[in-house]
Amino acid sequence: MEQGAPTYSMTARQPAADPPLAVHPLLNDPRFRALVHKRRRFSWMLTILMLAVYFAFILTLAFAPALLGHPIVHGYPMTWGIPAGFGMFVFTFGLVAVYVARANTFHDRAAYEVRQGARQ
Repeated sequence: MEQGAPTYSMTARQPAADPPLAVHPLLNDPRFRALVHKRRRFSWMLTILMLAVYFAFILTLAFAPALLGHPIVHGYPMTWGIPAGFGMFVFTFGLVAVYVARANTFHDRAAYEVRQGARQ
């Protein structure tokens, strides 16, 4: 008895094709596209800024550890690395605050205006 690959009939039922999706009218609105472009550009700007600060901190730790390991006041154990590390947290929270403020004012208002224009 030989075992081989199973064969299938070409007359097997094919699943029904899904109906084409309707394109939402807002996707073609130039004001909506401009809003998406502005929001994306702003988000990427903040992302690049955060990554630059983060990698600057990490690369400083890797290649110039004495810089962050230098005491703030001679004879005391606190080094510049501690406020720099906490400064990263403050910077991150600041960027989040800037993004939230912009999203809650400019982006939400612009999205509302686009929606209202699409209804008319």
